[in-house]
Amino acid sequence: MADDDDDDEDATGQVAKTIVLPAFFTRKCDLREDLFNKILILSSEGIKKHKLQKDIAGHIKQSLDTDAEMNELIGKGPWQVIVGRSFAHAFTHEAMHVAFFDLPEFQETILIYKSLGVQSV
Repeated sequence: MADDDDDDEDATGQVAKTIVLPAFFTRKCDLREDLFNKILILSSEGIKKHKLQKDIAGHIKQSLDTDAEMNELIGKGPWQVIVGRSFAHAFTHEAMHVAFFDLPEFQETILIYKSLGVQSV
């Protein structure tokens, strides 16, 4: 069996892939660490696949909206994603559901938050 630097074998003999997170600078984050790491991976994948910022944001949003782990609060609002280099934003979000960070390697700033769900009267 050839040794790969990216593969680690655990006690059960299964091979687990090592995931390398992109370099990032956090401006604000109140997500759980595992969810934030997942968002970092989705963001770097989106940037590598797409050239336009709107397409990157769409890729991230679609992934977040369809991922069950990212939508544990049933009946709440959808994820909102903003990708850019210079922007300002004021928003209302679910508690513990916001990530605002830079990816210096790609020269992009990303704001991801879960908006408040609409309440019926």
